[in-house]
Amino acid sequence: MLNEKLPTIMAPLLRTIVLALFGLSLVACATIAMKPTHVWYQQDTLDSTMKTDLAACESDATDQKMITDCMQTRGYVLIPQPQAELLMVRSLQEAGLNDDEIATQLQWNEKKVRRYLDENYQLPRTASLGRQPIEISVRIGKPAVKPLIADLQDNDPLVRSNAVKALGAIKDPRAVKPLIAVLNDNDPLIQRQAVKALGRINDLLAVEPLIGILEDREKKPYVRMSAAEALGSMGDLRAVEPLVAALDDPYWEVRAPAAEALGRIGDPSAVEPLIAALQDQDATVRGNAADGLAKMRDPRAIEALSAALTDKSKTVREKAARALSVIAGEDFW
Repeated sequence: MLNEKLPTIMAPLLRTIVLALFGLSLVACATIAMKPTHVWYQQDTLDSTMKTDLAACESDATDQKMITDCMQTRGYVLIPQPQAELLMVRSLQEAGLNDDEIATQLQWNEKKVRRYLDENYQLPRTASLGRQPIEISVRIGKPAVKPLIADLQDNDPLVRSNAVKALGAIKDPRAVKPLIAVLNDNDPLIQRQAVKALGRINDLLAVEPLIGILEDREKKPYVRMSAAEALGSMGDLRAVEPLVAALDDPYWEVRAPAAEALGRIGDPSAVEPLIAALQDQDATVRGNAADGLAKMRDPRAIEALSAALTDKSKTVREKAARALSVIAGEDFW
């Protein structure tokens, strides 16, 4: 009796197992389908040349690792196909080809070419750009911005670091707010890279956050140093008072770029603090103060700069003489 009932009992269970396995196979297929096709890419290298090089590597290799090493030795990087296609189109455009000529050169339809040439085109989120060489992301430019911003949340510090550097080089204002958030990254080196990136983008939205970094004594000196440099390059007057305060920072690595930044901004209220900085215990700070005073050309600095002509540092003496020549119009060498 039990043997007769067994098929009846097992049938639903078998159906359940089969359906489950079928479902898993669909998930696996979907996962495979979503995985982007990767191709070997090298700037200004024709597809036909790449295929010839790949064939040569394959003929000399016994496994995929050897093929990869061979192609990388030849200067290729493996990147998702949309990125490679975009780079090829942009490269041909830079060479002076129009839409039709690019389509003919690549043997594509014009619609595909125009899609890549559209200034609003965005790369699909198919792979982490932060895991690729920074120069690839920078060359891609604005279409890489959104994927790079997403990479700022990656758990891998190297991915975050690459993304920050690339966004700073691309200089797209969409990256400003995300980079401001990175100022609180748990890695001080990435904080510093975010500071530098914001300085390169030069968006005034970042001024107050950078002032906050400069004033935060809990931050590493090299992070605050970069904040001073960035604020100097941005030239916003809101930074003058915090930079003056930074001339009293316990670390010369912060005081020196603060003095330089004040000279670049050129606000007259910084003249007296820079004159005082000519007495700093560090020669780099004193030299930067002399340079800053030279940029500001304020006669109030003449007396202090004249005294600096006897500074124990040769570099400071030379900078003081140069500053006096600029301000007084005389040769003090």
